[in-house]
Amino acid sequence: MTDISIIIACLNGADTLAETLDSLVAQGSALSWDIVLADNGSTDASAAVFAAFATQHPHIPMQLVDASATRGKSHALNVGIRAAAGRSLLFCDADDTVAPGWLAAMSRALETHDFVAARFDIRALNPEWVLATRDSIQTTRLRRLPFEPFCPVAGGATLGFRRRVFEAVGGFDPAFAVSEDTDFCIRAHDAGFTLKLVQDAIYNYRLRATPRAIRRQAHTYASFDALLRRRCAAAQPFLSHKPWTMWSARTFRLLVEWIRHAVSLRQWDVAERAFFSKRLGTATGDFVGSLAFRVAPPVRAYSIRRSGAASGDEAALQQ
Repeated sequence: MTDISIIIACLNGADTLAETLDSLVAQGSALSWDIVLADNGSTDASAAVFAAFATQHPHIPMQLVDASATRGKSHALNVGIRAAAGRSLLFCDADDTVAPGWLAAMSRALETHDFVAARFDIRALNPEWVLATRDSIQTTRLRRLPFEPFCPVAGGATLGFRRRVFEAVGGFDPAFAVSEDTDFCIRAHDAGFTLKLVQDAIYNYRLRATPRAIRRQAHTYASFDALLRRRCAAAQPFLSHKPWTMWSARTFRLLVEWIRHAVSLRQWDVAERAFFSKRLGTATGDFVGSLAFRVAPPVRAYSIRRSGAASGDEAALQQ
């Protein structure tokens, strides 16, 4: 059995997959390791890019598995994990990279811990204006869930765990289009596993790079935040008056401020548009998620200004 398997869940990742694989094949480790690409139904050249790397690097076992039966990252991850030979499992998204020494650091940590996570670096792959739209995430410490069970959580692609964690938790839940990683961390915590941050393992995370993509991502994360809160019994009843009143008032102020800027002579730069898009996406996602999962929206601010501090829920859950 292989010591470490690295799982990449991929859907049409050909544009960035080569960069991801370059960073992986450059890793060194005394342990045996392999790479598994779980293809979730790509229609681009992802499979061809992966096959070319496998040919160019025969010393690293590389396996392509068909994970197209059900669309969704959770399904692809579960298929990839079940096909992998590793005693322990690491992950990398098809649009991210890992820094030198990541594999060695993660494998050392897994010798003494069942469940670990690398640190994010959001500067390596992103322009400065994109960084202005995001809070620091998982750089010096793990985020904590802002409601019970208040456990540490981490971005899924930064995770590493021994196979027994996957078996105890039961895999990633396909009910989550996003936030499957947070849900997995919660269930691992409930199963008795403690998540450990590996300070010297660096994962380079690529952020969304257009206002539209930023808005859509924020919307989706906020939508599934409602399912997380419902499952953790942290959500208020759907017809609770106060959360809906606060959501309405804060969303109205967000839109009024946007109109005030739109009719003025002020020109927004791309960072300002992106920051507003993120807040708007969060507001609409809270509404849609609350309707879909029959819970009241969370109480958080939708500031239009980049200087506005994110609320606990947003800083804790949105990646």
